[in-house]
Amino acid sequence: MRDHRRSLALVLGVLWGGCLSSLPLRAQSTAIVHATVIPMDVERVLRDQTVIVRDGKIVAMGPSSVVKVPDGALRVDARGRYLMPALCDMHVHLLSEAWNMMLPADGRYAGKDIPFEGFLLPYLANGITTVQVLAATPEDIRLRGQIARGEVLGPRLILARLIDGPRKAWPPPLSTWVATAAEAREAVRQAKHEGYDKIKVYSFLNQESYDAIVATARELGMDVIGHVPMSLSVEYVLDAGQKMIAHTEEIAKHAGGRYDAASIDYFASQIAEHGVWMIATLVATGTILRFFDAPDSLLAGPDAAYFRHPMQLGVWSFEATNLYAPIPPEARNRLREDFERFQRPLTKAFYDRGGKLLAGSDAMMIGLLPGFSLQKELQELVGVGLTPFQALRTATANPFEYLGESERAGTIAVGKQSDLLLLEENPLADVSNASQVAGLLIRGRWIGGDEIQEKMRELAASFGTSSAPRGTP
Repeated sequence: MRDHRRSLALVLGVLWGGCLSSLPLRAQSTAIVHATVIPMDVERVLRDQTVIVRDGKIVAMGPSSVVKVPDGALRVDARGRYLMPALCDMHVHLLSEAWNMMLPADGRYAGKDIPFEGFLLPYLANGITTVQVLAATPEDIRLRGQIARGEVLGPRLILARLIDGPRKAWPPPLSTWVATAAEAREAVRQAKHEGYDKIKVYSFLNQESYDAIVATARELGMDVIGHVPMSLSVEYVLDAGQKMIAHTEEIAKHAGGRYDAASIDYFASQIAEHGVWMIATLVATGTILRFFDAPDSLLAGPDAAYFRHPMQLGVWSFEATNLYAPIPPEARNRLREDFERFQRPLTKAFYDRGGKLLAGSDAMMIGLLPGFSLQKELQELVGVGLTPFQALRTATANPFEYLGESERAGTIAVGKQSDLLLLEENPLADVSNASQVAGLLIRGRWIGGDEIQEKMRELAASFGTSSAPRGTP
């Protein structure tokens, strides 16, 4: 196993070292010419535009006949293509040493052997340059710094520390367990000290601990996001000032099987009126239901070639065996009913009532392929009745409003620092076109579509040399 890891690390070192060496920290300026621009401020397209980016900021935009390309600029011919802000996935999980608890003792990975950049590449390949990690670990803090310094190529990381009641769900170091208000206050202070951005509350907190988390986080200027603890009600967390609810499934659990229009309207209106953000994660529930029906189907598609690393497969195998396979038939049927009759209509009702909706996929949980799952979530949102523009807003402008950064990014305009995504086809005509990546501008670096696809092929080849652990879904 040790020799295998050393050889795999060498392959990946060449792969990712070559990728970084081919990309300057920032080109002095990049000119994207003859693009059809989708600014994502309102639903519109601007034909035959030239966009000039210098040091990661849009410094000029206008008709290609008017805007002059600076001498020495990297010129990108975008004729016949569509330029929009890069995407965000606001609910993901990243593998790190903390996840070793799910692997057999002889299959665990030291941090130096984990191919972080390889795990992050699928986000970039799907046009995603910002992700929010909802169960971040100390390794993610180090990784965030490496990305910011240009040492690792990957999306910007927003990190939330998970705090939960003891001995029920994800154990330390994936989370911090607390049983009292004093422990809860200390956990929040420690998370702030260590450099986490937000606090994620989980399902098994008692009221005393939850109240202490919210109060301490408010004192320290940290947002509280995540689940609705089972000991509390949806109304309680809304009144407490929790900023975001991480799944529509959380609301379904507390709705108690009431699928009537009045119940859906009540919860949609309450959450919207309180100004609380919500992530639908419809693709997450849908994937669990697929596992119930056909476990082998989760890794049957062509995208699965990029997710054959033994650590990824081992974690999914653990989840399949310990979390999902034991769910009894009656609970599976209830989840299916919740999904079809409550989660999906709630998502549309919430949006229609002015609710603040974010796109998130729960990627890296079982069968949820990073990057690709966000694209499927956008399709799920259109499937419940949002237009492609409305769905794309949940992954572009809305995340930066949620982060308090609307003036800086999320739309295309002069002065914005928005990362940019060039697409082969119009995503406003068909939201699945958001996956047809022709190029990506991330923090001032231009990465062409051909280069992205070549790196993805190399990634699949390097992971394909690994053997899957037994019991993999």
